[in-house]
Amino acid sequence: MQEWYCCSNDYAYIYLFFAALSAYVCFVYLSNISFKNQNFTIILIALSAAVVTFIFWKLYKTQRKNIKQVYFTLKAIYIEEQKIDISYLESITLINYKYPSHKGSIFKFCIKFTENPIIKEDIYFYMAFGKSLLRRYKHYNFEDRFITILETLAKERREQLKDSGKTN
Repeated sequence: MQEWYCCSNDYAYIYLFFAALSAYVCFVYLSNISFKNQNFTIILIALSAAVVTFIFWKLYKTQRKNIKQVYFTLKAIYIEEQKIDISYLESITLINYKYPSHKGSIFKFCIKFTENPIIKEDIYFYMAFGKSLLRRYKHYNFEDRFITILETLAKERREQLKDSGKTN
């Protein structure tokens, strides 16, 4: 499990990086307008950079809203620092395969919960499965293994809670 990690933040921060970069370009050209000359080209570049900043900021906010940072333990799932018992897990579905990277293969998942007081909507997140230097995982099905493990943990937790409810 050490080679498995949530990488949802990576897909939101790329937009934040480009928003900050275009905001910097906008600032440089706006300061150039106020201190030196008011050339039409400089004004056009500053306005274009401001529009690009706005677009990337909106993309960042949308991505952060749609894609969550998710962590798993044996008894709980943490979604954006919000703890929910793993027994509420209904299903995990593979949405798509992103691309292999130097860190491993990256997959997008959708997690659905049964009715609970904390999480009402489906949660989308990215998961990365690392590469091993010693073995080749060419034919190893990470996504199915990941889904099977989590669904088994949820089932065992539900049974554990049901058994503890009977003894009380």
